Amino acid sequence: MTYRTIKTIRIALVFFLFSITFLIFADDEKNDIHTVRIIVPKVALLDIESVNTKNITLKMVSPQEPGNPLLSASDNRIWLNVTSVIESGNNRTITVKIDEPLIGIDLKVLSGAYSGAGFGSWGTPQPELTLTQMDQTLVSGIKSGETGNGANNGYNLQYLAQSNNTNYGDITSTSGKSITVTYTLTH
Repeated sequence: MTYRTIKTIRIALVFFLFSITFLIFADDEKNDIHTVRIIVPKVALLDIESVNTKNITLKMVSPQEPGNPLLSASDNRIWLNVTSVIESGNNRTITVKIDEPLIGIDLKVLSGAYSGAGFGSWGTPQPELTLTQMDQTLVSGIKSGETGNGANNGYNLQYLAQSNNTNYGDITSTSGKSITVTYTLTH
């Protein structure tokens, strides 16, 4: 064997031993782990949707026969869209109120059950409410979910304006009295 061959064998042997040592003492293993922390925020979002406009006009109709009351007016083009993420064990409600009293006219609202393209756990609508300046529960027991966006998703609202027989004598003709209706998704 020549010196050159011995030197080449020594280099190869050193390289081989170094490689084996590196593989034996390497920190990498077949498996490894780490943690991923996921933070989910509380969410309480609500908006009013309609095919055309979210402002509606309820035009009561004159009776055709003397001695009969004004005929009621109704509209069901409004939808409440909701996104809700709750803390464990909690639920939400949707409340409703008007900004000022109506004299001689009752403004009522009825919420349909949840309908649409969303996902989640939805609450229970209450029976028809006569709106006042005090918050009233329209839907209770809402958990986490999203209704889908736009008309035909969420809670369909039906409004009804009708004469109040108790205060019929206080009704006055108007070309349009605007009432603000406020919906609140509780935390």
